[in-house]
Amino acid sequence: MKVRFNIEYGTVYGENLVLNIVNNADGEKVASHVMKPASDKVWKCDLDIPAKAGQVDYYYSVERDGKETRHEWTVITHRLDLNAAKATRYTTYDHWNDMPDDSYLYSSAFTDCVALRPQNVLAKSKYPTIIQLKVRAPQLRTGEVLGVVGNEPTLGDWNEDKALKMTEHNHNEWVIALDGAAFRKAFVEFKFVIMGGKGKNAIWETGDNRTVLLPVLKEGEHIVYELQQAYFPLYPVKLAGTVVPIFSLRSEGSFGVGDFGDLKLMVDWVASTGQRALQVLPINDTTITHTWSDSYPYNSISIYALHPQYMDLRQLPKLADKKRAAEFEKLRKELNVLPQIDYERVNKAKREYMQLLFEQEGAQVLKSDEFKAFFQANEDWLVPYAAFCHYRDLYGTSTFSKWPSNHTFSDEERAAMSNPRTKSFKEVASWYYIQYYLDKQMHGAHEYAQSKHVILKGDIPIGISRDSVEAWVEPKYFNLNGQAGAPPDAFSTNGQNWGFPTYNWDVMLADGCKWWVKRFRKMSQYFDAYRIDHVLRAVHCRLGAGPHLRQAGQHRAREICRACSRRHLSHEARV
Repeated sequence: MKVRFNIEYGTVYGENLVLNIVNNADGEKVASHVMKPASDKVWKCDLDIPAKAGQVDYYYSVERDGKETRHEWTVITHRLDLNAAKATRYTTYDHWNDMPDDSYLYSSAFTDCVALRPQNVLAKSKYPTIIQLKVRAPQLRTGEVLGVVGNEPTLGDWNEDKALKMTEHNHNEWVIALDGAAFRKAFVEFKFVIMGGKGKNAIWETGDNRTVLLPVLKEGEHIVYELQQAYFPLYPVKLAGTVVPIFSLRSEGSFGVGDFGDLKLMVDWVASTGQRALQVLPINDTTITHTWSDSYPYNSISIYALHPQYMDLRQLPKLADKKRAAEFEKLRKELNVLPQIDYERVNKAKREYMQLLFEQEGAQVLKSDEFKAFFQANEDWLVPYAAFCHYRDLYGTSTFSKWPSNHTFSDEERAAMSNPRTKSFKEVASWYYIQYYLDKQMHGAHEYAQSKHVILKGDIPIGISRDSVEAWVEPKYFNLNGQAGAPPDAFSTNGQNWGFPTYNWDVMLADGCKWWVKRFRKMSQYFDAYRIDHVLRAVHCRLGAGPHLRQAGQHRAREICRACSRRHLSHEARV
């Protein structure tokens, strides 16, 4: 299929425009093509694309001396539907897309929750010639459809009851394919309308009528007009929500503590009360000492692993041992009626239960295709996490500097613990098993929240424990002889010393902050939004300035940080 891409963009001498084709599945760039000037400010690019491709995603960028200097907003790229059965040539007329003012409406919190609507591929068309219209309209809500109406009989002659419904083929972008031979006029006027809302009448977009001067089309030609965003006289969305720790969501069926099953019940309550957001405290594993002191959710041993205490035992297979099953049920009832959570007994019981279940059916689960897919996708962090838990319990401490051996995690150990045929794998396999089920349950809670149009919002601690997997296997990213905290403020007149190691920002920036990118990507599997906890004005410097920071005023704290020539955080951020 011959496709000509056109875009109007004003460059300066030495700049070129580039067309970048991306993978529909993951958005990764797969090919780049330098465009040619077609006329004043208009650039073109001719490509041969197989019709069987169905859809083509792409974006434009600017290049100088072979290096990219800027590119479009790529959260939502251009999308071309190759839907014409009789087309021999497509011609697109695009415009440059920078980040819009209402970019938040393109976030997963809205596209996958608040305004969740199914995306569809544009239906096949057998018209000899086709006019295709594309427009972005992010203000639409669940259940609403974008329509087009205009000054032609094929467009309803301005009768909103005859407006043509469009197809949402990408988040907030709508498309329609029209019979080119059906138009009576070359000069077409039209507007977009919202249909299917709570009101009886359609909502018309603001501004003047849109116009298109249609060319004379030959059979097999398919013209695609990408139009500027549609705006409607609607108030910005206002949402209410609730924040709660999952451990507080104890229900009648819980095992002494709130779990991922109870999270679904909380989603039900949020949705039934007209709220649209549910924020939870951090859900990562904090098991350092196996005591109540591990209950602080902001001191995790892994930025990826989920806390075993949130395992919903109701979603797991039943214990085959009837006697032990009865004992656990008795204990469950006992723990569940306590006025306060017995953190140590709850976690000890859940760990014993999971070990029995692993011995009962773990071998079968680890051979399943579903588990193998989970392991392959998470192996990078899962193996060192399991090794850390194994050595923590073997040596009786999570302070890896006190371990008699295994002070570092070697490539040989990693390989052995990744191989199901080795003894090392069998020693840590139960941790893989537990995380597999936790991941499955948390994914289920997330998908359930989306189905209820509820934003599930996470909480990412800014610090990590110095007794953690990351400090053990990736020490280059941290100043382990430093201590993070907060200077004096209205909440603490003496300041705070959290004891977390500080970040080695020079090393992190050198590799493009891969550590943070991986962390955020993992959390995005469970949440549609998240808060980054406590990015504060200053941190304690390497040279032992901690006590001085706690005693000094804010201005003095900044001076001390500059004196040690370290890169420190200088602002507070809430995301």
